[in-house]
This record gives sequence, structure tokens and C-alpha cells, in this order.
Amino acid sequence: MSKDIMEKNLENSKNIHEKIEIPPELYEMVERTIDEYDRKERLHNKKKVISMKKRSYGKTFGAAAACAVFCFTAALNISPAFAEDMQSVPVIGTISKVLTFRSYEVSDEDKTITADIPQIESNEEGGYTEKVNEEILAITSEYEERAEKSIADYKEAFIATGGTEEEFEAKNIKVNMDYEVKYESEDMLSLVLTAYEDWNASTEVKEYYNINLKDDSEITLKDMLGDDYIEIANEQIKEKIAADESGLYFDESMGGFTTITDETNFYINENGNPVIVFQKYEIAAGAAGSPEFEIVK
Repeated sequence: MSKDIMEKNLENSKNIHEKIEIPPELYEMVERTIDEYDRKERLHNKKKVISMKKRSYGKTFGAAAACAVFCFTAALNISPAFAEDMQSVPVIGTISKVLTFRSYEVSDEDKTITADIPQIESNEEGGYTEKVNEEILAITSEYEERAEKSIADYKEAFIATGGTEEEFEAKNIKVNMDYEVKYESEDMLSLVLTAYEDWNASTEVKEYYNINLKDDSEITLKDMLGDDYIEIANEQIKEKIAADESGLYFDESMGGFTTITDETNFYINENGNPVIVFQKYEIAAGAAGSPEFEIVK
């Protein structure tokens, strides 16, 4: 990434942060974290956090909010009592290694960009998880920049061919960047990052991350299925395609499924099994969407 783009992304991030409001729930969680610390040693920090409550919720998300998020994240790891208590909070759900690092919505007359950008808690500097976090930030930043340019180009062509500003605005184009935790345990995490522009399906991006939390490494299909992972996966996929009666899958002569590779995408489902995912049109007609196949271990 060039220096100019990095500086632009930094400025964009700053502007985005200034538009984010502090959620009331955050204060409650921070206060409960502070109560777990030694009152005398943490008194100064507690006063800082409590003083945040005196601000109106319309204030911008600045250094105080960053401090609060840090306190909350630290509490999840330092205080077992706090972590257990957080499991009963409906807004949070179960304690997760994944935090929404940036959440924002910005719009103008041409588009609305909505983003929930994750970061994964990492205890090892320079490890695989840290690299995943860096990649997620790079992908979302570059995707947003590319989406803005593609929409601007689309608008220019639309106006040049007789369309009006009002007609283009009525299209209400949306850009979305989001994620889903597919599976999480003490030992494993499976996450899918998604980005798309609703006016152009070809721009969709999906990235799959499967992480061994014990040793901070990537989980592969070989790790999940053993040395014969290719044969195991191929057999189950071919059986399921053969049993499908939709007629949407291509045969081999049409470019249909032949074999998986080390580059084949997958996530881990709630059963702890790998689910292999193919891109739209890769092995089937568009009506099939992005075909998925659970591989039973």
C-alpha cells in the first residue's frame, strides 16, 4: 500500500472515529471491570472512567472510549468473575476472542457505507493472528476505497448516458463490510469476513480464517481431516452433487467439480466439521449461489 493511501486511510479512520457515539452499555461494563481491581491501586483510573459518564452520549468517540475498550478487553482476560458475569449480558452473549474494532455508517447522496470490522485478540506479537488482523484492516480499507471509485465511475457513466443526479440517488447504493464467527471454542476460531456492493454482485469478497488458538497458527483441511483430506473431501462432495436433483451443477466437461486443493475455502461449523465453500459460478449455475459442503470427520 502506498504512503499516500495509508495517510488517506488514517485520516478516514480518524473521521470515522469522531462520528461514533459511545454506547451506554460500555460504561456499565467498564464500571464492573473497575470493581474487580484493587480500589486503592486503581482509584485514579476509576475516576477517569467514571468521569466519562458525565459526558453526553452525543460526544465523539475519542481517547476516553479507547481507554474504556482497553479496560473491558483486559477484564475479560484478567478477571474470571467478570468474564463469567458477561456471559449473562444479552447484548454481549458469550465471551469471544473477536471484538468489533470499528463500527460505522457513512453516507452521501450517492451511497451508504456500513462497516463492522473485526479484530481478534492476540497474545503473541508477530504471530498468525496478528497477521490476520493486519490483513483484515488492509482488505476492508482497500475495499472501501475501491468501492468509492467504482461507484463514482458508475455515476459518471450513468450521467453521461442520459441519467440524472436524482435518478442515481434513488438507486440508494449500499456498501457493506461485515463478519460472522462461524465457530469458537477455547482451542479454535473460525471467522468469515464479507464485503460487497449491492449494485454489483461481482465485487463481493469473502475471506475465511480458521485459527488454532492454542499455538496461534492457521488450521488447514489436513489438520481437520488428516493426511487423506483430499480423498475424504472429494468423495463426500461428489456423493452430494450426484444426489442433488436441481440440475444446477456443472459436469466435469463444463468445468464442474473435480477436486479440492490446498487453496479451497472452508469454515468450521457448529458441529466442529469443515464446510467447504465454492464461489458462485465456480462449479454450478448462478442459481445455486455459493455451494457449501459439510465434510463429516
